[in-house]
Amino acid sequence: MAFSTNYETRDILPEGEYECMILSAFLNATQGGTQYFSIKMVIRNDVPQNHQNRFIYHAIWQRKPEKQTEEDKMVDGFSFKQLMNLSRAAGIPKGKSYNTLDDLGADLKGKCIRVTIGHNEFNGETREQVKWSNLTKFPSCKHKMPITNAEPALKVQEVSESSIDDDDLPFD
Repeated sequence: MAFSTNYETRDILPEGEYECMILSAFLNATQGGTQYFSIKMVIRNDVPQNHQNRFIYHAIWQRKPEKQTEEDKMVDGFSFKQLMNLSRAAGIPKGKSYNTLDDLGADLKGKCIRVTIGHNEFNGETREQVKWSNLTKFPSCKHKMPITNAEPALKVQEVSESSIDDDDLPFD
């Protein structure tokens, strides 16, 4: 096998609408401590569209204190408007309450959503810009995550508790 390292920017998605499924949504922070709400989506393979199984990553950044509205403060300084647009597009019922953003993230996981990808320039690079669209046009989700490892699955050997000696354990 031969290959070369390649650090070029990956191809960006063409502009347009994509039917996706949210794989994860949770609070995260940069090494410098700036917090963001991380959202990972996959373009669904149960809907006829290009770029199936491709991932889309999006971050909703915590706003600077002087830029926060009263609504933003209710969600720990994140953009209330962006979080509500995301929740509406994912079909979260109006009036549903959450104690934390991670609780919202857990509720978003597995939801189908339609996103619009646009492009913008930042520091001389063209980047994807994610906008939340309306509800999915395909609410019945049959997306299947592809197996990415070509190795056959390992068979798990059944071990009974009585067949393990204390000397076999890696701890005391």
